[in-house]
Amino acid sequence: MSNLQVVNRRAFLKLTGLAATGLALQASLPANAAWTGQQGGQLSLNVFVHLDTDGTVTLVAHRSEMGQGIRTSLPQIIADEMEADWSKVKIVQALGDKQYGNQNTDGSRSVVGFYQIMREMGAAAKAMLCQAGANHWQVPVESCTAENHQVHHRASGRSLPFGELAAAAAKLPAPGPKTLQFKDPSNYKYIGKGVPMVDLDDIVRGTTEYGVDVQLPDMVHASIERCPYLGGTLKSVDDKAARKVPGVVDIIRLEGGQEPPMFHPLAGVAVLATNTWAAQQARKKLVIEWQPSPHQQFNSNAELTALGEALPGEPKQVRVRGDVKKALAESAQRIQAVYSVPHLEHATMEPPAAAARMTENGCEVWACVQAPQRTQQVVAGAVGVAPEQVKVHVTLLGSAFGRKSKPDFAAEAAYLAKACGRPVKVIWSREDAVRHGYYHAFSVQHFSGGVDGAGKLVALKAAVASPTIMSTFQPEQALLQDFEVGQGFANMPYEVPHQLAQVHPTPAHTRIGWLRSVYNINHAFSVNSFIDEVAHLVKRDPLEYQLQALGADRTVDTREEGFAAGFNADYPYSIARMKNVLARVKASAKWPAKTGAGEGWGVAVHHSFLSYVAVASKVKLEGDSVRVTDVHIALDCGQIVNPDRVHAQMEGAVIFGLSLALMGEISFKNGRVEQSNFDDYPLCRIGQSPNIVVTLIESAEKHGGVGEPGVPPVAPSVTNAIAAAGGPRIRSLPVARHLRIA
Repeated sequence: MSNLQVVNRRAFLKLTGLAATGLALQASLPANAAWTGQQGGQLSLNVFVHLDTDGTVTLVAHRSEMGQGIRTSLPQIIADEMEADWSKVKIVQALGDKQYGNQNTDGSRSVVGFYQIMREMGAAAKAMLCQAGANHWQVPVESCTAENHQVHHRASGRSLPFGELAAAAAKLPAPGPKTLQFKDPSNYKYIGKGVPMVDLDDIVRGTTEYGVDVQLPDMVHASIERCPYLGGTLKSVDDKAARKVPGVVDIIRLEGGQEPPMFHPLAGVAVLATNTWAAQQARKKLVIEWQPSPHQQFNSNAELTALGEALPGEPKQVRVRGDVKKALAESAQRIQAVYSVPHLEHATMEPPAAAARMTENGCEVWACVQAPQRTQQVVAGAVGVAPEQVKVHVTLLGSAFGRKSKPDFAAEAAYLAKACGRPVKVIWSREDAVRHGYYHAFSVQHFSGGVDGAGKLVALKAAVASPTIMSTFQPEQALLQDFEVGQGFANMPYEVPHQLAQVHPTPAHTRIGWLRSVYNINHAFSVNSFIDEVAHLVKRDPLEYQLQALGADRTVDTREEGFAAGFNADYPYSIARMKNVLARVKASAKWPAKTGAGEGWGVAVHHSFLSYVAVASKVKLEGDSVRVTDVHIALDCGQIVNPDRVHAQMEGAVIFGLSLALMGEISFKNGRVEQSNFDDYPLCRIGQSPNIVVTLIESAEKHGGVGEPGVPPVAPSVTNAIAAAGGPRIRSLPVARHLRIA
């Protein structure tokens, strides 16, 4: 539990910009306690709830909204426990401030990490209001109850609205967490209900503000030509023609190019103009020469081919069970396969955008960022002030998928604002975003398996080569870290008596970042493809073989096999729940459903971000083309706060996963990204989107993630379906390398 206390009005005003006239609460809790399972850690302020004397409840949203509905789901929890009337609830967005604790909106952990504290905030406010009512009527507090924005004394039939008790409640000490009384789940009004997004009407009507919408007085617009390869620096620039373009105000160099890249701006030349169009047109007239970089030798397709033939360097064993070498040698049948996934880019609908201005006290930034406190730190470094001197206003995010956790674009805006002495807005074009991203790491995985005479998988050896995210911060890092191979590779769930998982060093030649579902995408593809291939080898139904390979109901615990990362005692990795999502998707898709000529079903299952997801996909082959016609997805994420939002997340995960599986590929030639826009880095269009059927499993288990777990099983379910339909066995994504996408 957290520690609760009443907030003074000055503190509330400083953090939110709102005047407090009634009751305001703050809470402190161990950062990431629910996510990491730790009970210690640094205590810091996290959440505020404020009740005004007019009855308005103001809740501070300290997480970033990117369409997932978190500005609705977390306040639902407070309002329910508080017995607040939802129509009187108002949401305000928090500034970036370390007093809120962790504000990084990524990792599918907002509800996981803050469900309990939100309940406590609501229950504490309710308790204080009941006490204020009891004091007013001079009755025992036990005789008072709260319901529908009022406190009642049933014995006398008297009631007072929350607003009239706010000032008196604000004078009371906050109750101790152990004294709080929570509602029985059967009495929830909002938790578990499809409360509409608080931002929905504004989003639909276009009356809200995204990062690209920010306008500041006297602001100029910047378009930046950046070095096309990692580690390059500016050698020379001829900007005479660019300066003649009407509207151009200034042209400024960004030195950049240092390694590790971290979140620093890349080397570039910025054109500042009175409008975006002028800046972009002048940028085309720049004549730039870049210094060479060792990363110019990077050709990703050639490297994928080489890794497919042999994995480099001395491997690190991350999990060992039994004697794989001996078991493979004694197997009745053996199978080998190599799987690969290319680099990927986030392709957010709203490319990165930020506006900044220097002030007497430091710097002020408006940006569509997932990590406002990290933005403070990076911007502070760019303009030479302390992080506390940087104020970050978080706008709505036009999707993010992890890209907007990296605030290099906010640092660009701040640096340019300081250099030119005026507010500056930096808008990345689609081409900028595709060519200068923080890319999902490519991956090559070698699998070997052996089955006994009964067709049971008895030996499994897996090896992976892929650059680590840590290379962005420590260039000497070439091995995947435990937190990365713990995303479905070293902790794969099958009950195989002899098993070995190992990692090979792979240097990075671009900025490696995290993309929705991260390495789970690579590992779910290889693991589910391989088990499907084994099922076909022994002529078994793939779904039934998945269930058999998962084995007995148990908790997956790899610590005795040498791999401890990812084990979380508070969230046991349950084979029973994994088998249940398979059973639910089997029922939903009526597996094994009849299929026509050229049609086939494929299935995949994966555990990630504390949730379980199974996907069954149906495809139709016609000549050299393939079309995904149906996708059934079943999710067990524990207790659900807002089923409408979760349903939408699953639909979005299917479209996101299909886009990556069918067409997603970033390739490098001479260190440069070859793609540039949606014509060569396409997403699924409406006409390509299948019929999607979502099954949400009701559960009283602890909350799991929602934003990312739906993505990983999509790709293998599709490639398995293609094989079942009589098409090729696809081991290298995307599918478009092998078939035309209809």
